[in-house]
Amino acid sequence: MPHPTEPIHAMSVRRVLVAIDGSPAAELALSAAMTAIEEHNAAITLLVVVPEVPHGAGWPGTGPGFDPQTLQREAQRDADELLHRTLDRLPADLPVTTRQRTGKPGPEICAEAGEGDYDAILLGARGIGRLGAVGGGSVSSYVLHHAKTTVIVVHPPREG
Repeated sequence: MPHPTEPIHAMSVRRVLVAIDGSPAAELALSAAMTAIEEHNAAITLLVVVPEVPHGAGWPGTGPGFDPQTLQREAQRDADELLHRTLDRLPADLPVTTRQRTGKPGPEICAEAGEGDYDAILLGARGIGRLGAVGGGSVSSYVLHHAKTTVIVVHPPREG
């Protein structure tokens, strides 16, 4: 089985965008990005997309007492904590920046990639971390089809 960092070895990268959501697959994408940093002296940007909490009726949990602003603040706090936990695990001397966006993960990852000067986007397949559970559809598939830069999707190993 190929190692998740093999595509990075073959590339010359300066700036890498890594979408994280707390899932095991996103952790593997971060590991691949670390290879790019070590081998190519690349800079890394960690991106967390905070799902936008729906404001309309008919969504699960939108009964009496539903407060979308409170839920949005909680999602934002979760994103902040995820970024801080991730940064705390990385060596302090690495060139890492962080970004947060709010909305649907696929379009927001592509928008960030389009606004930045990234050589590659790394993301995990099947991200179902706490921040990736909302949104519907495959984020990695969306990014693969819409991004205007190289996209590397990291799949976790199959169990069994």
